[in-house]
Amino acid sequence: EGALAIFLQKTFGVDITTSDYDDKDIEENIAHNCRVNNLDVLPHIRHTWGDPFPILRPDWNIVIASDILLYVKQYPNLITTLSFLLKESDLNGQKGVCTNITTKAGTQVAARCPMFLMSWRRRIGKDQSIFFDGCEKAGLEVQHLGDLVYLISKKR
Repeated sequence: EGALAIFLQKTFGVDITTSDYDDKDIEENIAHNCRVNNLDVLPHIRHTWGDPFPILRPDWNIVIASDILLYVKQYPNLITTLSFLLKESDLNGQKGVCTNITTKAGTQVAARCPMFLMSWRRRIGKDQSIFFDGCEKAGLEVQHLGDLVYLISKKR
């Protein structure tokens, strides 16, 4: 656990806060993996999708996740949490582009903060449309960036 966060911290030196299911063992595993990778333990937020988020006005530029679309029955809870993170962010008052992202096809996509970047390795067939349609219905914009990589943000 925490492999993506550890990679990003070691490679880019960015400020990272990890989050996972509300479970002490997961938090301890992430802390252990930080230590064995010669990193200070990263801040961690325990959170179960769909439950109230413990930070009222998050100010993260980018929320990144991988391999999270495993349980179709959790999609509504995930969308609830994403909607909160993207719509209630302290960054929503900022205007303009946060960064440009290059798609696999080489196209530049203007990305506004806050944003959610997501990838997964498993193909989930028709069930993926349940998640993406749910995002659209919740007022989120979904952009396909490449093989199983998506950018999700609040609709303009």
